[in-house]
Amino acid sequence: MVKDKRGNSNVWKILAIIFIALFVLETLFIIWMFSAGSAMIKNENICSVNICADEKYTGYYYDDYSEICYCYEGNEITYQEVITGNIINLR
Repeated sequence: MVKDKRGNSNVWKILAIIFIALFVLETLFIIWMFSAGSAMIKNENICSVNICADEKYTGYYYDDYSEICYCYEGNEITYQEVITGNIINLR
């Protein structure tokens, strides 16, 4: 046990510091996850609304790892474009 000069135990202070540090790390992780998820949703919306909005396309797929938007006609990929994160106006 860790004791001070008077013989009192300081274990609760050490545990409090550990829990505060864990709470701060958890909060930072949640903020990071929220911002990453928001960016993915934004890019998927760009893919569906700005890139694959033409009626000839029957579907789309956004690959968040490579940041590529794929437009489908039936089961075939007919157009693909890299999304840079900026809203682009093709039409």
